[in-house]
Amino acid sequence: MEEKYCTICEETKPLKKFTLNPDGSVRKHVCKSCYGKKWRAQLKLEMLTAFGGKCQCCGETNPYFLTLDHINNDGAEHRAQFESRNNEQIYADAKREGWPKDKYQLLCMNCNFAKAHYGGCPHERGITTEDVIKELKAKVFHTGKKLQDYSNNAGLKMGPISLRQRAQPTLEELKAKFQLASPEQIEKILGHLQSK
Repeated sequence: MEEKYCTICEETKPLKKFTLNPDGSVRKHVCKSCYGKKWRAQLKLEMLTAFGGKCQCCGETNPYFLTLDHINNDGAEHRAQFESRNNEQIYADAKREGWPKDKYQLLCMNCNFAKAHYGGCPHERGITTEDVIKELKAKVFHTGKKLQDYSNNAGLKMGPISLRQRAQPTLEELKAKFQLASPEQIEKILGHLQSK
């Protein structure tokens, strides 16, 4: 089997690991794997330079965290054009287009993910950690369009209540709900609430 020496990884590999010309001669003296790594690194460096090297939302500058974002949220359609759908193909397209700032921007992975999955990045929307925790806690008991109270304490007929009512009941609402309850039932409910 014919072999060739790669000048980057300094390993001797089978000829099929190198890019070949139609006549079977070696096109490059670098194996496909090393050439791909070199090409991807160069592409990412060009992207970082073109977009200022920091997240446009939070200012993150670590290149490992930074990625290209489609400003108009059309990244899924763009990726659908490729079989393997990898980032390098998207980066290469952006490079061919001249790194247009009206179509692409640089975001960190967190801001990019939040933009795609939560309707916008919390940094841009002004959402605090406390807001998110409160929302998550409210969703813990979510069972559809209404929240159900499954405590089933005898005599209490709370029934379905809305998310807003569950999150912030008024004093009048609490009085109305507990007027049929005995003192023992109220103590049991309060003890359950305090344990959370």
